[in-house]
Amino acid sequence: MTKIPKIIHQTWKDENLPSPFNGLAETWKKFLPDWEYILWTDEMNRNFVAQYYPHYLAKYDSYPRNIQRADAIRYLLLKTFGGLYVDADFECLENIEFMFKDVEFVAGKEPDFHAGKYYMPYIICNAFMAATPDSSFINFICDRLINYPLVEINHPKDILDSTGPFLLTNAYNDYPQKDKIRILDSKDIYPICQFEKDKILNNTMPEEMKDRIDQAYTIHYFYGNW
Repeated sequence: MTKIPKIIHQTWKDENLPSPFNGLAETWKKFLPDWEYILWTDEMNRNFVAQYYPHYLAKYDSYPRNIQRADAIRYLLLKTFGGLYVDADFECLENIEFMFKDVEFVAGKEPDFHAGKYYMPYIICNAFMAATPDSSFINFICDRLINYPLVEINHPKDILDSTGPFLLTNAYNDYPQKDKIRILDSKDIYPICQFEKDKILNNTMPEEMKDRIDQAYTIHYFYGNW
């Protein structure tokens, strides 16, 4: 089995990650010191699509929201190069290489509270994904991404369905061979909900929340920069 390459992919509009994201990026370099780190800018992303997926470029350019391009590029980078993609608002708390052994794809479930808002049993988030290049499941996702029709964005769910976590979740649900996929529990990498990050910033965390974070390997802060 092909191993997940030691590459960390992150994206931002330009080469200057602002605070606090620049500090969060350093945590990945600290705990995965022998991994290559690449910050993909908007210009780099479009050039990448033009080079590797020219048949998709018109649709990529036509997305009505920038977040759709930011969503799309992460799947295509993993398909092409493999490695680990993480959003800029993610903090690494310790070495997590053990998560990537003996599988072709890794992602995690968002907190149950998020899934409950959409009456779903779970949501598999696309803010943290690792994959071997050109593996069958990442190809399955990318086929869905590329063939999903362009739609007018009338509701956040339209983004979630077309490029976001719902696209990933639905692909996982429909994919028949799940033995090479590892889906982590939310407690491991998504220990807090969207509305809880302010409690960290304001140092008003209850003990129960501190315990959740102490037991996690990473934290996603859900800044939601759409």
